[in-house]
Amino acid sequence: MKNFIPLVLAVLLGLAAVLAVGRLLSARRMAAEKTALVVASARDISEGEVITDGYIMKKEIPASAVPAQAIYWTRAQMVVGQKALRNIAQSDYLLLPDVGLSRSMGNIVGEGEWAVSMALPDRTGIGRMIQPGDEVAVIGTFKIAARVKSLDAAAAEQVTEKAATLVLLPRARVLDVGGLRGGGEGGGEGGSDVVLTLPPAQAQILIAAQRQGELTLALRRPNDESNLSRIDAGMIDDESFKALLDGLKPFKLPAVPGAAVKK
Repeated sequence: MKNFIPLVLAVLLGLAAVLAVGRLLSARRMAAEKTALVVASARDISEGEVITDGYIMKKEIPASAVPAQAIYWTRAQMVVGQKALRNIAQSDYLLLPDVGLSRSMGNIVGEGEWAVSMALPDRTGIGRMIQPGDEVAVIGTFKIAARVKSLDAAAAEQVTEKAATLVLLPRARVLDVGGLRGGGEGGGEGGSDVVLTLPPAQAQILIAAQRQGELTLALRRPNDESNLSRIDAGMIDDESFKALLDGLKPFKLPAVPGAAVKK
């Protein structure tokens, strides 16, 4: 029986070591992950109550767990003085749909940012999906002047236009989604407007780009720090599509569906 005591002790020490290492690795992962401060309720709030400073508190959570419509603590004052639109339990997040924003929308704009309206061509796709608090990328298609050398050395270069699609703004926060614009004489449903918050320089780029080309939105994962470089995304033009054909051979459809194609 005594011979088993060292074995039991060794097993227990091994388990303790495994648990200690697991806790250490977990602590390191938690320390490495970025956190964010969001607005939460400091007490139970009933529907219709006016929210005061004492009703809210800051809550630190992993950045990857921030809800899409959460209110960051830096914008906490936007909810003070507003009415709650639902019953909110103590320590719950306060989300944008939870408060009636009866005051100026300027309270929601982040420090050092401007709010800019962007027209969407129609109400389908991303335009119907996005909500306030979402993060989006702005992608534009523009006509770019290109110079083509003539085969005749004495002739002047010809100037042509080519279409190019590129990432204009890698990340922008959606402040509000506006109503539909009229469809016009064609009877279509028309487009819609979305309000984005951006640093002043990017706000000017967006305003100018709407005059120069066709813009669309891509929905991003909230608080995703990856893929923020426009250079990494590159540009898509006619040459890009031609390159897709390199090495590919035309596929011959069989006369009978499901039959093997003879080479």
